[in-house]
Amino acid sequence: MGPIRALLLPLLNQRLAAPLRDGELDFLEGRSVSIAVRELPLPIKLGLSEGRLWLDWADASVDARLSGDARALLQMALGSADGDALFFQRRLAMEGDTELAMELKSLLGRYPLLPAPPFSLPGLGTV
Repeated sequence: MGPIRALLLPLLNQRLAAPLRDGELDFLEGRSVSIAVRELPLPIKLGLSEGRLWLDWADASVDARLSGDARALLQMALGSADGDALFFQRRLAMEGDTELAMELKSLLGRYPLLPAPPFSLPGLGTV
C-alpha cells in the first residue's frame, strides 16, 4: 500500500482541500468506501478520520463499494464523464450503503481529481 498511498493521498489532499475545508466531506467521517477498478485485483478504501483523508487496502469492513471499469473511473477522475450516466450504463456500480457511495460519486463529479490533459485522449471523451 505504501507506494499507492504515497501517490494517491497527496493528489486527493490537494484536489479535495477546498471541499474538505468547507465540510463537504463530512459525510465520510468515520466511514470508508472501497474503490475498485474492475481490471485490477486489489481495491482501495478511502475514509476520513478526524478531518483527515486516509487510504488502505479494501476489506470487508467498508461501508460502501464503488466500482467501475478503468475507462469509466478515469473519465470520472478527469471530469469528462457524468457519474450518473456511467451508473445507468452499468459501467459504474455501487453496493452497501449506496447513499454513501452516491455522495462520494457526486463529490468526485464536482471536483475532478486529475487535470484535463493538454491533448486529446482517444476514447476518453464524454459519455
